[in-house]
Amino acid sequence: MSCLRNKALIRLRNLLLALMIVGAGNFLSAYAAELSPHEETVRLLERWTCAHWGQDCFVWVVHYPEEIADAWANAEALRSGMSDSDRARYRENFVSELQLDKSETFLVSVYSFGGRPVNLSPVKDNISLFTAEGERVKPTRYDGSLDNPSGGVVQGLVFFPKQSSKDYVIGIRGMDSKERVFSFAPAETPPPAPAKKKNDVVVVSLPKKQSKPAPVIPPKKQTPPPPPPIPQKPVPLALRETSSDIEEFVKAMRESMDKRRRVSRDSAPASPARPANVDNSYVSKESVLRKFLALWSENRPGEMYDMLNDSSRRNISRENFAKAIAKDSAFREGLRADYRVDWVGEERAKIITTRKSLVFKSVVTRTLGITREGSSWRVVW
Repeated sequence: MSCLRNKALIRLRNLLLALMIVGAGNFLSAYAAELSPHEETVRLLERWTCAHWGQDCFVWVVHYPEEIADAWANAEALRSGMSDSDRARYRENFVSELQLDKSETFLVSVYSFGGRPVNLSPVKDNISLFTAEGERVKPTRYDGSLDNPSGGVVQGLVFFPKQSSKDYVIGIRGMDSKERVFSFAPAETPPPAPAKKKNDVVVVSLPKKQSKPAPVIPPKKQTPPPPPPIPQKPVPLALRETSSDIEEFVKAMRESMDKRRRVSRDSAPASPARPANVDNSYVSKESVLRKFLALWSENRPGEMYDMLNDSSRRNISRENFAKAIAKDSAFREGLRADYRVDWVGEERAKIITTRKSLVFKSVVTRTLGITREGSSWRVVW
């Protein structure tokens, strides 16, 4: 009898645990569904961020899981007003640059504030991934900036082979005398929102009623400016009563008209001097380049293609040019925000802009040529 009772209690306990797990899963799904793209991105970053203090340094490591691509792309699209196609291309470039589909990608940041900078060189031996089985895995690729000891903040991406399980930690040597372990804690259950009570009393403060409405003061009538003076019409020269000679009348008329022309010419203001750079070719090619970049920011490849020189249009078709412009969404988004033009020589320009992300920003640079064809400037692709 006691054995049957114990079995019944065990079944009841297992049933309650299952209901609790299902309820927690439903709650987390509902909570995640209510998060904005930015909040979802921040939630994932906090889940995969770990930091440690070392000797005269502070090091933090951020892992980019594959599921962050959708949240990150949605947040950027909402922030900069991307279309659906631009958002899809941005997500594709994001996954490609961080190699989320074939690598475990980490952003390692080192802040050195001591007299001697932190030295992680060689990174391939001092930064490792440890699996749940205790295997040490070396990086397949990393940013070379991490190999150079430097004061201040140094950041770089480190790539490891794709792992089937997320039960791993990162080990870093060089922060102090021992190897420091960076582990990523499991996601925490968010606290539930406080429930509203049925008998809650809502107090609303209404504005005091005015005894008399405030007088409406009509706007002052503005006195219109006086009309400009009407120029007087020239009075024609009258025929002299004592003369009947038509030739003398015509001669007098001509003398009068010549006199009025001289007075008008002498009293007219001097014409302004022509600007020195009005026909300068530098100004012309600058305006052509700015127009090309404006079309680029508006994603109008057809009009951009018409501005290319003959050699560029022979080297690339209109369709392939449109594909290249559509693929480079990061540079286009940078042009919409701000950019700088640095001229390299007479017919080459370097366009520098920044791609701002939620955590860091990177510089995006493109170099374009511009050449004279006939009487106009053309862009060299």
